[in-house]
Amino acid sequence: MQCYLIMVSKVKTLQTKPRLFKIPIVAAWIFPRRLWYGASQNVYLSFDDGPHPEITPWLLDELKRNNIKATFFWQGNQIEKHPELLQRAKNEGHSVGHHGYEHKSGKSLNFDAFKINFDQSNQLVDSKLYRPPYGDLKSSQARYAAKNGKIVMWNWMSYDFDSTVSIEQIIQKAKTQIKGGDILVFHENEKTNHRIKEIIPAIIKVIRDKELNFARIEKKR
Repeated sequence: MQCYLIMVSKVKTLQTKPRLFKIPIVAAWIFPRRLWYGASQNVYLSFDDGPHPEITPWLLDELKRNNIKATFFWQGNQIEKHPELLQRAKNEGHSVGHHGYEHKSGKSLNFDAFKINFDQSNQLVDSKLYRPPYGDLKSSQARYAAKNGKIVMWNWMSYDFDSTVSIEQIIQKAKTQIKGGDILVFHENEKTNHRIKEIIPAIIKVIRDKELNFARIEKKR
């Protein structure tokens, strides 16, 4: 019985673990060469991990219907599978950056492996915008990424991939926390496939109710 109670306690702890939706501004002071915020009158929707054969077409349709330009950070191995989605996103005026050829944390890679992962995806997307998977970079990797582009972070995490965070909780946090200049991050993967179609329309309404503009992140070569 004691063992059972300990297990139940651990499960409850995991389920109620607080999530840091809003990144403290001190992060921008510690890593000033990374982009954490945009212009104060805008909000920036960004999407990682795609392109996804089901989510991305729906997402592009939804953005087009609402006349919104967004920013995508896509994996090289996914772009190779769905090159037509890359072309469509560019044709429709979105910014497309890269997210590594494979979704690997910089902490798990030595410098040479990181460079290969970075360069492969950079060549496929042909963009100066880069978002590191999990936000993880060693100092040597960060220097290389900054030399070859712009490291784009975020200051509001949606937790759309986390099934322990309800859609209602995500929307409530958006209502109370999102402000002008915020870079929001969402995901195009199997963990979000059955949630994102509820989340994105609600987030768009929240931002419009706040009378903020939507914008894409731009960085020319």
